Order: sequence, then structure tokens, then C-alpha cells
Amino acid sequence: MAPLDRIPTENPPPTSTAWMNPARAFAIIAVVAIHSLGTVVEENFGGMGPDWWLANAIDSACRWSVPVFIMISGALALDPDRGSKPRKFLSKRVWRIGIPLVFWTIVYVLFRRFYLQPDDESWNPGIAILTGSPFVQLYFLYVLAGLTLLTPFFRLLSVHGSRRLQWGTGLIFLGIGMADQWVSMIFDVGEANIATRFLPMAGFYILGWVLRDIVLSVRGALVAWATLAVAIAGTAVWAGLGPGEKPWMFPYEYLAPGVVIASMAAYLLLHFHMREGFGLLHRFYPHSFGVFLLHPLLLYPVRNAMGLPDTVPGVLLHAVIMPIAYAIVCAAITWAAVKIPGVRTVFGEGGPRNPHSRPSTSTPPTENAPPDPTLSSPIDGDLDAGDTAPGREPTP
Repeated sequence: MAPLDRIPTENPPPTSTAWMNPARAFAIIAVVAIHSLGTVVEENFGGMGPDWWLANAIDSACRWSVPVFIMISGALALDPDRGSKPRKFLSKRVWRIGIPLVFWTIVYVLFRRFYLQPDDESWNPGIAILTGSPFVQLYFLYVLAGLTLLTPFFRLLSVHGSRRLQWGTGLIFLGIGMADQWVSMIFDVGEANIATRFLPMAGFYILGWVLRDIVLSVRGALVAWATLAVAIAGTAVWAGLGPGEKPWMFPYEYLAPGVVIASMAAYLLLHFHMREGFGLLHRFYPHSFGVFLLHPLLLYPVRNAMGLPDTVPGVLLHAVIMPIAYAIVCAAITWAAVKIPGVRTVFGEGGPRNPHSRPSTSTPPTENAPPDPTLSSPIDGDLDAGDTAPGREPTP
């Protein structure tokens, strides 16, 4: 515990969280790329040709995206300045997380049963739901729901706990999650389910708050870039050359060592690089949750029609061009859907607050400031106007 003794007891000065909106817009495209390439990496593993290695490298380079989403959610939800009562906080989460979780679980159970696996009698929808992962991307909602239930208690850590205690708690939770991943994957002991799926991710959630106000120096950013590159390369090499019948399985997991290191580095780098500008991503961000919810409904039929790529140009098409295309189409559908009363509820925007209103703020906009990024989202963790006020970054 000696390293923790060198950590200051007080948190650093608060910084603007406006960077989180373009960061999440960027991350959702990385998530879509993972899903676009996942089957390619699995199906083409035997050949291990140039196409597989390229898909493996891109997949490895995108794995930071889901942990960063969780870290950003924790960074916002655990802010002690929010001060909302647990009952009020949880009631808002029902609208933003609970209703979408139920609705889209039903949608994807039907999609899987009647489109993807119409003849697979061994697949049990009820069991799939009880695993907390009824479809490829929906586990994130189950993780977020579990973390939400504990947020009022985790927030006590940021309100009353010292900086050292926050670091220690976050690292302990992360270590437990990594150990759980290792034991369950390598030794086939235990399995996450609807009640426990969120627990291994709690370390990311807490450390998102702990790291939120750290702004790297230029030298620190160079070190972070080097760390990110080494972690991605390590994941890709381990996936291709590591031991086991299918060595790609474990190193890609979000709590595998390489992905954990890459996620921490990416989180700090996104803060460093996205503190200003990125207006287009600010405008895309309010629709990113819709992209998360909708993209498999588009991705799977299109990929089934096109077939899996087995060439380097084909992999590049599915890794770069198609994820952007899926994101644009899903964002357009979301833009239209949230304008329809009732429909907007299943996109997490059915609460009492109008997510398209521009809340008043006493802080005047600075010149060349990015567009107002205060639109709400189920993954915001109670994002409000104060979180994204411009001009709160410290001078490097």
C-alpha cells in the first residue's frame, strides 16, 4: 500500500467534462467496429492470414471503448456536487435505463429467435436474459443498471472519502474484476449472470471519477500514447500467438490486462485531446445511445448479405467504412424517433426533463466554444449544465 501513501488526500481542482461528449461519440463508433469485426476474428482464426491479423489489430485497438463508457458514466454519476437524493436519482434512472432495458431486451430476443437463430431449439430466451447478456451489446445496460443501484452508496466515497481511499477502493474493485475474469475464462469456474454482471466493472466506474480531473501534460500524453500502443500490440500478439485452442478469447475481454491498461490510457488521452473543438462529434453525441441500441438490427442483415470478408480490403471496409455508415444511419433514425411521443421513451428520453431543451446558465459562452453538449442521455449519469460549462479547464 506504499504507493497509495504518496497520493494526496485532496482531489484535484474540478475540470470541465465537455470532452466526454465527443469522446463517447468517438467510442460508440469503436464499439460498432468491434461488433462488425467480431465474427470475422472468430471465423477466420484458423487461417491467420493477413486479413485476420488486420482484423485482430483493429479489434484490439477498439477494446478500450466499453471500459471508457463505464468510466465516463462513473465520472459523472459519482460527482459529489450533484447531491441528489437516492430516491430522486434512481427514479430518473428508471426512465433513462430501466425502460430501454426492458424494451430492447424484448426486441433483441425476438430478433435472435426469429431472424438469427430460427431453428436453434437449444437457445432459451429466459436463460439468456438471466445471464444478463441476452444479445451482443445489451449486457452494457444490465451492467449500468447494477452500477446505478449502487451509485448512491459509491457516491459516499467521493463525498466523504479521501483521495487515497478513492484510489484504493477503485483499484481493489478493478483487481477483483480482473481476477474474476481470469478465473472464469481460463479455468471455467463461475459465470456472470443478471445479478452479478455489473460487479467486475465497478472498478472502472469508480476509477472514472478518480481520474476525471487529471489533465496530462504534453510529456504525460506522449507516455500515455506509448502505453496505449504497447497495450494494443500486446493484446493483438497475445490473441494471435498465445496458448489455448482459441487464444483470441481471453485477451479481448474488457478486464484482460492489456485492455485495462489501454482503457486507462485512452481515457486520459481523450480528456487531453478533446478539451475543445470537435463540434461535429458534439452534434452526433445526443444520438449515440440510439446508435448503441439500433446498430445490430442493421449490421447483421447487411453483413449476412455481404458475407464475411476474407481479404485485407474487405476487412478495412467492415472495420472503418461500414461502422461509420451504420452509425450515421442509426443516428438519423434516432433523430427522427425521439421526436415521436412515446417512442422517445425507449431511447431513454422519456423522463420529465426535455432532453432537447437548452438549460439556462449564468456562464456566457466563450468565443469559438463547442456547441452546447448538455443534452441528456441514459449514460450521462445525471449530466447537467454545470458539468459542461466552458472555461473550467486549468491552465497547463
